[in-house]
Amino acid sequence: MFTERSAKRCVLVIDDEDIVRDSISTYLEDSGFIVAQAADGREGLERFRAVTPDVILLDLRMPRMDGLEVLEAMAGELARVPVIVVTGAGVLQDAVAALRLGAFDFVTKPIVDMAVLEHAVNRALERNRLRDENQRYQAHLETEIRSRTLDLQRRTEELLAANLELKKEIAIREKTAAALKQSEARLAEIVSIFEGFIYTCDAQFRLDFVNRRLVDHLGADPTGSCCHLSLYGLEKPCPWCRHPDVFTGQTVHTEFYNEKDGRWYDAIQAPVFDAEGQVRHMQAVVLDITERKATEDWLRQREIQLAEKNRRLKSSLRTASRFGQIIGKSRAMQEVYESILKAAESTAHVIIYGESGTGKELVAKTIHDLSDRGSRKFVTVHCGAIPDNLVESEFFGYRKGAFTGADQDKPGYLDAADGGTLFMDEVGELNLTMQVKLLRAIEGGGYTPIGSSEVKQADIRIVAATNRNLRGSLETGSFRKDFYYRIHILPVYLPALKSRKEDIPLLVNHFLSDYPHGDRIPVVPQRVIAAMQRYDWPGNVRELQNSVHRYITLGQLDFLGLGQAAEPEAQAVSTDELLLQPDRTDLTLSDAVQAFEKRYIEHLLKENQWHRSRVAELLGIDRRTLFRKMKGLGL
Repeated sequence: MFTERSAKRCVLVIDDEDIVRDSISTYLEDSGFIVAQAADGREGLERFRAVTPDVILLDLRMPRMDGLEVLEAMAGELARVPVIVVTGAGVLQDAVAALRLGAFDFVTKPIVDMAVLEHAVNRALERNRLRDENQRYQAHLETEIRSRTLDLQRRTEELLAANLELKKEIAIREKTAAALKQSEARLAEIVSIFEGFIYTCDAQFRLDFVNRRLVDHLGADPTGSCCHLSLYGLEKPCPWCRHPDVFTGQTVHTEFYNEKDGRWYDAIQAPVFDAEGQVRHMQAVVLDITERKATEDWLRQREIQLAEKNRRLKSSLRTASRFGQIIGKSRAMQEVYESILKAAESTAHVIIYGESGTGKELVAKTIHDLSDRGSRKFVTVHCGAIPDNLVESEFFGYRKGAFTGADQDKPGYLDAADGGTLFMDEVGELNLTMQVKLLRAIEGGGYTPIGSSEVKQADIRIVAATNRNLRGSLETGSFRKDFYYRIHILPVYLPALKSRKEDIPLLVNHFLSDYPHGDRIPVVPQRVIAAMQRYDWPGNVRELQNSVHRYITLGQLDFLGLGQAAEPEAQAVSTDELLLQPDRTDLTLSDAVQAFEKRYIEHLLKENQWHRSRVAELLGIDRRTLFRKMKGLGL
C-alpha cells in the first residue's frame, strides 16, 4: 500500500516576459494546477526554494541570470523536480544544451497551442509519479527481501542436514546477505560522514537510530530515549515537530530555532514504511543553518540601511546647494539631482537634454560615478567633432592594413568603454548609417572593426546628450526612431541658467574659490551679483564661468556689452566712509574703534554675501574670533 500525493500540482513559471508568464499561468490554473511565477533566474531560484514546485517551466533567455545558469544552479535538484525549458524556434542549440544539463523536455516559442505545454507538464508529472512509485516499490521490495531472507535462514537451519538441495538456497542466501551487508556498509559510511543529524523514532517519540555525528554532538548514544527530551531538552514534543503529519504519510520541511544551543536548523521529516506500506517510524534529517540565517539577517538589515541611506540622501537633496561637482539649490536643480539618483540606480540608457553650457557632461559623469559602473571607464565622444568618413573607425576601431595609413591595430570607443559608460555628446549629429550600426551593437548584434571579420561584443551603458529637439529630428527623418527609442529611456532635463537665477551667487562663489587667485580670494560686489541675476546668460553656466574668470584676470566684468565693471581696487573704502559719524569729536577712543570695527565688518560681510570664513580670512583672524566680534557688535 502506497500513499498518493495530492491531485493539485504546483508549477513554477520562470520567464522575464510578463505576458508569457500570465498566459501560461491562466491556462494552467484553469487546468487545475497551482502556479507560481518568477520574473528572472535569481527570483526563480528563490521561489523554487520557497514553494517546492512539482514542475518548472524555464525561459532560457533572461537578463541577469539566464536559463542555463539556473539549470546549473539546480543541478542537484533536477532528478527530483523536472524542468521544461522554453526557447525560441531559432535557438534550438540552447535547448540541446539545457537537455544536457538535465532538463526534462523543451517547448519552443511562440507557444501557439497551450495544450502542447500542458501535455509536456503532464508527461513530466507522470514521470515523477512513476519514479516515486518505483522508489516506494523498491523500498517495499527491499523490505520483502529482508523478510524472506530471515525465513530462509530459519528454514535452512532446520533442513540443512536432511535436504542437500537446500545447499543451493544457502548459497543464494549467503550471496544475498553479503550484498545487503555491503549495501548497509555503504549506507552507514554515507550516514557517518553526513554533516547534519540523522535519527529515526517511533510513534511514541522513542529514538531507535542516530548517526555518529549526533552521538558526538550529544556526548552519548540517546537510542531508546525520548527524542524531544534527549535532543532538544524539552519535556513535551517540540513545537516545530510535524510528527502526527509524518505518521499519516507526509514528508514535511521545517526551519526552527533551538533554544538549547541557540542555533537555527533546517529539518526534513519523512515517513518510513514497513512491508505493508504502513508508517512505522519517522526519519529526520537536520542541518545547522545558523550561518545562513545570520547572512540572511545581515542582508535584510543591509537592505534596510541602504533604503534608509537612500531616503536620507534624497531628503538632503531638497536643501542641498551642491551635488558632487554640480552647483545649485533651486527647485529645478533639486529635480535634476533626483533624476541623477534614479538614473544611477538603473542600468538603462540615459539621454540628457539641455542647452549648450548647462553642464551635460558633468551630469553624465556624476551618473556614471554613482552607478555600479563607477569604478570602470567613462569614455567621452563628441559626435559632432568626428568627420563622417571617420566616424565608423572611431567608434568600432580598425585592423592593421584596413586602409592606407593603418599601420597598426587601433581600438575604437566601444572597445575603450567596454564594461563602463560611453558618453555620446551631441548625439543628434550622428548620421543615419552610424545610428543603424550603433543600434545593432547595443542591442547585442555586435560590431565589426574595419578590416576585420570578427564580430565583437561590448558591455556598455550609453549616456547621450543633446541640445537639439530630437522629436523634431524624428519628424524630418534626420534621426531614426528605433535608435531614438533605444537611448531615450531615462531622460534628464537640465534647466537653462536664466530659469534658475537664484543659483548665480552660489556659482560665482564656486568659480571664485575654484580658480587660482593667490593668497586672497577675489570678491564680486553685491551690486554686480544683482546685475548678473538680471542678465539671461544665453551661454548658460559656461558663459558665467568665463565672465568670472575674466573678472579675476582683468579685474572687471563685461558680459555681452552691458558694461558692468567692478574693479577690485575700487572695493576699498576710506576710514571716514566706514565711521558712523566721522565729524563727531565727543566719542572716546574705545567707542570710535568699536564703531569703525562694526561698520567695517558689516561692509565686508555684505560684499562677500555673508561668507564668514572668507571675511575672517580677509581680516586675518580665525572664524571663532569673528563670531565673537559679530555677537558682541550685534551683527
